Amino acid sequence: MRQETVWRLAGVAAVAGGLIDLVGPLFYPHLARPLRLSTYVLIDVLLLFGMLGVQSVAGRVMGWPGLVGFVIAVGGVLLVRTSAAGIWGAASYTVASAIWSIGMVVIGATLLVRRGPFRMAAALWIAAFVIGLAGLALKDQGLAHRLAAWCFALGFIAAGVVLARTASRAEA
Repeated sequence: MRQETVWRLAGVAAVAGGLIDLVGPLFYPHLARPLRLSTYVLIDVLLLFGMLGVQSVAGRVMGWPGLVGFVIAVGGVLLVRTSAAGIWGAASYTVASAIWSIGMVVIGATLLVRRGPFRMAAALWIAAFVIGLAGLALKDQGLAHRLAAWCFALGFIAAGVVLARTASRAEA
């Protein structure tokens, strides 16, 4: 498979995962538990493919710091998926999603500092983390949590668009 095809597929996955993550809360209350949980897994798998695309396109620009962020983020995804096991008690999901978010912040900060591609996505991932922290500090699990989730999802949509454009430019 050509590199451009991989980038395009990763871009589609990132956009699809981000869009499902954005609109999902409208439908979750109407879904049976197994379907809702399957949707969460689908979102995370799609976003993971998007992360792989970002690493593939920008890995050289990001260097070691980006690779460290990528490993932290992938570890966070895996921890999110296993958080139901309650490794850290009732806070397992919160800890796991924070680890994922920290990984995305490292990736984002590296992309911004090194003037790599995906700068809009990077800014959105950092904003998601900052808003999430503010929500925790203010004990606001409503609006702040939702805003952070929107920024996180929009970051993946932005990354997906860049991945698709990068694939198109490379083919031209």
